Amino acid sequence: MRADNQPAAAPAGGWALPETRYAHRDSMITKSEVRALVVARLRPRLGRLIWDIGAGSGSVGIECALLGAAVLAVEKDPEAGATIQVNAAAHAVHVRLVAGHAPAALADLPEPDAVFIGGGGVDVLTAVVARQPERVVLTLAALDRVAPAVGLLRAAGYTVEGSQLSAARLADLPGGSIRLAATNPVVVLTGERQ
Repeated sequence: MRADNQPAAAPAGGWALPETRYAHRDSMITKSEVRALVVARLRPRLGRLIWDIGAGSGSVGIECALLGAAVLAVEKDPEAGATIQVNAAAHAVHVRLVAGHAPAALADLPEPDAVFIGGGGVDVLTAVVARQPERVVLTLAALDRVAPAVGLLRAAGYTVEGSQLSAARLADLPGGSIRLAATNPVVVLTGERQ
């Protein structure tokens, strides 16, 4: 078994935590079902450096830090940056905030082992693959962005896997009934260098 397939010790409080465990604005957070797959694909553990680009609330990076990885959270919005710091403190982990617009903010960062792109366009993905991390994971809500991202990853020498995730959560109805409430579908792409 390859060294980077070794599991990390699970944090005492768990991972793929519900969104209620994080401060966030306007539901702009990687949903727990999606986060579970993203974090699994990033393979965080002690000794690995993860970039979380377009970090938003910081939930992905924080859960990587809970599993022992060093994390750089790249975020252009100062308000979101403050939220990341509040969330990291609430979970007692260190996440280094890099305030700035990607891809320019990536230029002087140390080489990552894995990168999560939660926000940004083709220019961000291009800058990331130029650094040749072992693994790149990105989430896309817009289907027209999937084919260009797959093409870019393959052209850079990555093997690409993808899944569309759509969860339906239990929700109460009046009168004690229960229904399923759909979350927005998201495509998760994983590029891995061979």
